Amino acid sequence: MADASAADGQHRLLTATALRLSALLAAAVLGAFSVPVGRLDAAALLAAAGLGTALVIEVYLLTERPDRQWYESRAAAESAKTLVWRFAVAGQPFGADTGDRAAESLLLHRFSVILGNMHAVSADGDDGSRPQVTDEMRAMRARPLEERRRAYRTGRILDQRRWYSRRAKEHGRSVARWSLFLASMEALGLVAAVLNAVGVFGLDLPGIAGAVAAGGLAWVQTRQHQQLATAYGIAAQELADISARLRWPETEAEWAHFVDEVEEAISREHTLWWASHV
Repeated sequence: MADASAADGQHRLLTATALRLSALLAAAVLGAFSVPVGRLDAAALLAAAGLGTALVIEVYLLTERPDRQWYESRAAAESAKTLVWRFAVAGQPFGADTGDRAAESLLLHRFSVILGNMHAVSADGDDGSRPQVTDEMRAMRARPLEERRRAYRTGRILDQRRWYSRRAKEHGRSVARWSLFLASMEALGLVAAVLNAVGVFGLDLPGIAGAVAAGGLAWVQTRQHQQLATAYGIAAQELADISARLRWPETEAEWAHFVDEVEEAISREHTLWWASHV
C-alpha cells in the first residue's frame, strides 16, 4: 500500500513539475515575439496563459502536496520492508531466541508506529483484507539458519545491490546527458548574444536559451541525478563489502546482529535521501 502510494505521489509531483516548467518556458519564449492580431498581441496573450497555467499548478502543488505523499509513503514502505526482512530471517530485534508470538506482536506494533507517523499515505485500492504477517514470512522464519541465509542473500542483499548499481548507472547517464544539453544551451546563448551585439539579428535568442537552460537546471535539481548517482553507488559498494561477510555468522545471535548491520546500511542511504528531500 505504501509503495503504491509513493509511486502515485512521485508521478503526480514530477508530472506537475514538468508541466509547470514547460508553461514557464513557453511564456519566456513567447515573450520574445510579437504577433499582432487586430489590437491584441497574440504572443503576449499566450505568454500570459503560460504564466497562468504555471500559477495554477503551483497552487495545486502547495495544496495537494504530492511531494509529501511521495516522501512519507516511501519512508513507510522502506521501513515496513526492513522490518519484514528482519522478522522473516530472525534478525534483530526479532532474533530466533524471541518467541514467535512475541516476535509477531512486536512486528505489528512497529507497523502501527510507522503508520501512526505517516499522514499523507494514500490507501486507495487497499481493502484491508491482506494479512500483515503472511504464512510465507512465518515459514521462512522457521527454516534452518542456512536456508534463511541463502534466502536473505538472494532476496535482499543481492537484490538491493543490483538495484542500487542499476540506478546509479541510470542517474549517471542522466547527469551526462543533461550536462551536455545545458552546456549546449549556454553556448548557444553566448553565440546569440555576440551576434546581437554586432547587430546580425535582433531576436532575443540569448533570453530564450537562458530560459531553456534555467528550466533544465530546475528539472535536474528536482530529479537530483548527481546526488543519487553518488549515493546509490556508495550503497552498492557497501552492500558488496557486506555480502563478502555473509558466511561469517555461525550462531543465531551472530546472524541476528549481521542482519541488523545489513539493514542499517540499507536504511542509511534511505535516511540520507529522506533528509535531502525533507
